[in-house]
Amino acid sequence: MKEWIPIPGSSKDKILKVALEEFGTKGYKGVNITELATKANMTTGAIYHHFGSKANLYEVIKNEMEQRIVDRMEGVISVFEKPDQGLEAALITSLKFAVEINICKLLSDEATTLRPDKITKYLSGFDTNHHMPISIVIISSWRSILDSISENRITLEQGIKLIEWIFNKSESDF
Repeated sequence: MKEWIPIPGSSKDKILKVALEEFGTKGYKGVNITELATKANMTTGAIYHHFGSKANLYEVIKNEMEQRIVDRMEGVISVFEKPDQGLEAALITSLKFAVEINICKLLSDEATTLRPDKITKYLSGFDTNHHMPISIVIISSWRSILDSISENRITLEQGIKLIEWIFNKSESDF
């Protein structure tokens, strides 16, 4: 069992639930640890006791959400004959999931650590043409779409259309 998985109803569980809501909509920089503690009916001391720092709490949340996204991408891609054929569907499915659980800002946040995130690592595996690492464009576009949705600059439907457009362009241009 993963050590960070809390017992339902415990103080750690309450902190994680509120932290997911806060980081999901505000990103790392937008979250105030004192406000987070208040919303969780906890003290800041309880947060530091369980997680050590705001950055550690954020990493727990971000790692879990990234894994959920990668799991969905893998599931979608597994139904296609060739993995790269399912990439567009995987990005759209993960975009819908991110909107559904309100984690667009979290997933579009710039890295707070030097570790490569799970989504980037997974999508980089689709670079079959070493002279043209297309995943750089796909990853940054996907994150930009997430950020635009989180800032209400575009809708989910517009985000889906953008992903479809990117894949139609990449098929004809590469």
